Amino acid sequence: MTTTRLRYTNDELLTDPAYAERIERDGVLLHGGYDADGQYLPPRSTFRLPAIAAWTGQLAAAGHPSRVIEPEAVDRAFVPNTEQAKMLLRNGATGAMTRILTLIGVVEGFGNDGIKLIPDMDLHQFVVEPIGDTCLGHLFKGLLEAHGNDEAGRGDEAGHDQMWFAVRNAALADPPVTLDMFENLPIAPPPGYQGPAKPAPEAITVGGMLDGLRDDVAPELQLLVRAMVQILVIELLAYHTFAWASEVLGDPACSADADFARATIDHIRTDEDIHVGYLQCGLAELATMTGRTTGGGTIAGADLVDAACRSALDNQTGARFDRILDYRLAQVRAELAAHEDGQRLTAEFDALATQPAEALR
Repeated sequence: MTTTRLRYTNDELLTDPAYAERIERDGVLLHGGYDADGQYLPPRSTFRLPAIAAWTGQLAAAGHPSRVIEPEAVDRAFVPNTEQAKMLLRNGATGAMTRILTLIGVVEGFGNDGIKLIPDMDLHQFVVEPIGDTCLGHLFKGLLEAHGNDEAGRGDEAGHDQMWFAVRNAALADPPVTLDMFENLPIAPPPGYQGPAKPAPEAITVGGMLDGLRDDVAPELQLLVRAMVQILVIELLAYHTFAWASEVLGDPACSADADFARATIDHIRTDEDIHVGYLQCGLAELATMTGRTTGGGTIAGADLVDAACRSALDNQTGARFDRILDYRLAQVRAELAAHEDGQRLTAEFDALATQPAEALR
């Protein structure tokens, strides 16, 4: 469905399509479903998809960019690489892969808790231009809520966290999942998180979001922009995860249920396209607008967006990325150290490395 309509209600942006078939796995209802032709329909997409397309088209028609960060800016390959991961699974070394996939699911669940930390606000008081017909003007009218529901589920529907766990269980034939897999994680849960995940002492936290705020701009607006950009960068990095997981877990030689794993990963990727679309659009809109300062003056919205983009790219592709990489390789190293054929598998693993950062020694 295409439209030029630019205003929507909260309920509309949360409206599911009419599914012909729902998706269940091991008694768990996954969000989304299929139409009569077997095409996947994302949750809450009846109005959300055409709305984002209309707002993005409005930017393009005015001659403005519709992206604030290009995907190439976060070009970071997944580690272990696809051939290394396949080698582990073909040799029955599933422990590290179980932990890696568990972490992916846990971090997906963090997304909803992080979004809940964004305080509801009247953006009209911070922006000079009218925003009623924009993506920016609908952030607190369903867009952020829908995003959080996608990540962690709503009601009896499972979201991306449980969908990744379903992929893990299907591909690795219900591997043992122990409580220690949720401990000493490289990323700390957001404030308010109530799940089993426990961070390592040196884990990355969200505390840096408060560092270096401008004195002349409302902190609420600055934190909103920073949060949106941080989430956008994480979403863009996730495309590398999708490509890696689809190739590895969609390979029947490595996966107990390659069809389900590949299909579910594709569903998650389709959902995330919506997130990337509205985040890029809303930030691009703000970059064309004028913000109000606390002293009665104004500031170019582009200044706020550009600064947040620089900071997020440094944070998400620097220490954060390295910390997660170190965590994954540590899981592989520990498993192979205890494996009866560990020396051979370690040598094969390192031989498949395409760069030094992918090697165990």
